[in-house]
Amino acid sequence: MADAPFGLRERKKLRTRATLIEAAAELCLKQGYDNTTVEQIAAAADVSPRTFSRYFPTKESVVAAMTGDMDEYLAAALDRQPTDITEYEALLRSHLEVFAPERGHHTPGFKRMAVLIQIINNAESLRSSAFLHQRSVEVRTAFVVMGRRLGVPATDPAVRMIGDAWTVLFANAFAGLGLPGHDPLEPQVLCDRLRAQYELFRRTWTPMASGGTCEGQPPASAPNR
Repeated sequence: MADAPFGLRERKKLRTRATLIEAAAELCLKQGYDNTTVEQIAAAADVSPRTFSRYFPTKESVVAAMTGDMDEYLAAALDRQPTDITEYEALLRSHLEVFAPERGHHTPGFKRMAVLIQIINNAESLRSSAFLHQRSVEVRTAFVVMGRRLGVPATDPAVRMIGDAWTVLFANAFAGLGLPGHDPLEPQVLCDRLRAQYELFRRTWTPMASGGTCEGQPPASAPNR
């Protein structure tokens, strides 16, 4: 019985945090990130700005926290990937599994990511920031799984390097999605873009001599080996 009050307090904190995240998402989608203030988010969540600051230090940090659900979905998918492939291919396969366009409906993982993409692509200030890095690697479940796959702690530099590289690849894949004149924000489109960005990234692992093709093949004048 002594533990009950503590449990209630913790559950209340989790509910307040979740309410702040959802309020921020709704306001940012409705009026844009740059037009949304901490005070507005706090009011929509029925808390004070001071209470907001106990959970999130900045407005950007509450948007970064929206990656939490996606992190859990990705971690579960990553844990199912074979260990005889690179971590980058494992991340690609995991995202394709989470977005799952073949299911014919929007998965929870895609819905969460779609909200983030819409918010980011409509806010210049967020597009130029490293919002995906707001959560440290050691508390991102997907990278805890990655560390386990590599046989190292989640804080190992190798895990950080893979995470940083994937963040750039992923950001390039969703750039412009859903905006006028760009591709629609749909699971198949995002998966196709991810595959294309991954393939471009993979091709940079081999020499791309002047005059050669994007596949890293030597130019026509190069001697056969």
